[in-house]
Amino acid sequence: MGLRKLTGTDGFVVVDLDDADGSAGLMRLAPKILPSGARELARSATYAFASVGMPRSGASGGINARPDARADAVEAFVAECEPWVAGGEFLPDAGKGLNATDLAPLQAQDPRHPIRLRASGGISLADRLAGCGAVAAVATALGGLEGRRLVIEGCGPAGAAAAAAAAARGATLSGVASGSGFCSAPAGAGLDATALAEAWAAHGPDFVQHLDGPCSDAADVWGAADDVLLVGSKMGVLDHTTATDLTVTAVGCLHPVPFTTRALVVLQAAGALVLADFICLAGPLFAAWPGELASLEGGAVTAEAIEQAASSAIADLVSETVEHPDGAFLGACHHAESFLATWRQQLPFGRPIAA
Repeated sequence: MGLRKLTGTDGFVVVDLDDADGSAGLMRLAPKILPSGARELARSATYAFASVGMPRSGASGGINARPDARADAVEAFVAECEPWVAGGEFLPDAGKGLNATDLAPLQAQDPRHPIRLRASGGISLADRLAGCGAVAAVATALGGLEGRRLVIEGCGPAGAAAAAAAAARGATLSGVASGSGFCSAPAGAGLDATALAEAWAAHGPDFVQHLDGPCSDAADVWGAADDVLLVGSKMGVLDHTTATDLTVTAVGCLHPVPFTTRALVVLQAAGALVLADFICLAGPLFAAWPGELASLEGGAVTAEAIEQAASSAIADLVSETVEHPDGAFLGACHHAESFLATWRQQLPFGRPIAA
C-alpha cells in the first residue's frame, strides 16, 4: 500500500494495490485527515472492485485544511491530481468536506462514463445507486422487506434514496438520524419517504427537524433500531459498545467501513445478519463503468437501466455469500479475495473493517 504525499498542499493519497492498472476512491477534506482512515477506505474500495470482477485498486486521500484555507487547498490538489486522472492512476470522488463542484475541473480528464444524471430532489445518480444497492442487499438477505421496520443512521442523500427504495418494497421507516438529530415515526405509523426526500432537498443535513415526528438527540437512533438498521454517518461509528445494546435482525451500510471488528463479532453472536459495506455500496461502480459492468438492453445508458443492473448484481452477490458459515460479511470477503487471487500472487493484508 503506497502513500503519496501532495506537494502543492498539505495532504496525501493512499493507493491500496500498487501493481493495479488504476485506482479510484474517496478524497476528503478537514483540518486533520489521518492516513489510517484513508487506508481503510482504500481497502474497502479494492474489495468493491473485486466483488464485481474489476482488477482495479481502491484509493483514498485527505486534504488537511482549515476553512479559511479551503479554496486554495482544493485548487492545489486539483492541479496536482489532473495528470493522475488523465493517466487513470487515481480517480477521486468527493468524500466528506468536498463536493462534486470542487472536483469538477477534473471531469474532462476522467475516463469514467460521463453520465451525470440527477434523481428527484437533487440526489446524484451515485447516491441513488448507493441507497438502492444497500436496500437491495438487505432485501435479498432477509427474503424481502414487506412488513420490516427500517431505521437509518447518518442519513444523507443516499439515505433518502434508500428510504424511498425500502418503502417501495413494503418496509416501514421507523426513524432517521442525521448530524442534527433523530426523528422517530409517529405512533402507529412510519415516516413518509417522499416527505423525507423533499425535506433533504430543501434543508440538507438539518432535514430531520422538518419531518412529521418527534425529534431528539441523534444518538437516540441506536435505541430505536429493532429490526433493520442502515448505518451511514462515518467510519467505525458502530462499535462494540453500541452493538451490545442493539437487538437488530440485519445491518446494512450507507458509508464505507461503518462498523468495527468487535462490533461485527457482537452482532453476529446475537444472530444479526451483518452485510459488507463494499457490496452494499457497489452500485455507483455500474454508473462509472457501465460498459464493463452493466448489461444494458440495446446499449441504452440510462439511470433506470443502470440502477436495475446494479441492484440485480448486488442481490446476486448477497445470495452467493449470505449463507457463509462465518457470516455474510466474511462470506463477502472470501468472494472478493477469490477474484483478487486471479490476478495477484499475494492477497493484501487486512480486511476492510474498522479497528
